[in-house]
Amino acid sequence: MILGIITARGGSKRLPRKNIKDLCGKPLIAWSIETARMSLIDRVVVTTEDAEIAEVAASWDAEVFHRNPDFATDEASIYDAIIEVLDEIPAEWVVLLHPTSPLRNSDDIDSCINACISKAAPACISCEFMVPVPNGAVYCAFVPWLREHRNFDCGRTVVYQMPRHRSVDINTLEDFERAEEIVRAGVR
Repeated sequence: MILGIITARGGSKRLPRKNIKDLCGKPLIAWSIETARMSLIDRVVVTTEDAEIAEVAASWDAEVFHRNPDFATDEASIYDAIIEVLDEIPAEWVVLLHPTSPLRNSDDIDSCINACISKAAPACISCEFMVPVPNGAVYCAFVPWLREHRNFDCGRTVVYQMPRHRSVDINTLEDFERAEEIVRAGVR
């Protein structure tokens, strides 16, 4: 099984409540939920400690996993939250989708999954084209490998390159406004 995990904590500092902020008619988190559903992912789970985010995710028909608040602090590792979900929901592959990357599409997700399988790689991360750092959109890994390494980007990880306009990672109001411009322009 391929499990999609959308991590959405409530404590954003630079852009408060960004995960449920309206982006062109729907909450930011809904973009990731909908895209995950159109991909090869078998099961989509939103992990959050925040009641309002959980309610919004459920209203978009996402399965909600109530995260341990200790795994939702600024100091907590994202891997603690992922492993917490994997301890309850067994899967062969896991795909991490940050809700702050709303412009990725299902082909981006599927391409990362297929890159792992076709290249016999234990993990794949998405990057903006010609920018050799993760863009935050898609992280895919073989679960036993991820449990061992607690990192998507090490060893035999392969890279999937995405165009710049789909690589927006929303952390600030300026990022959010850029994503709105791209959506309104119809460039996805």
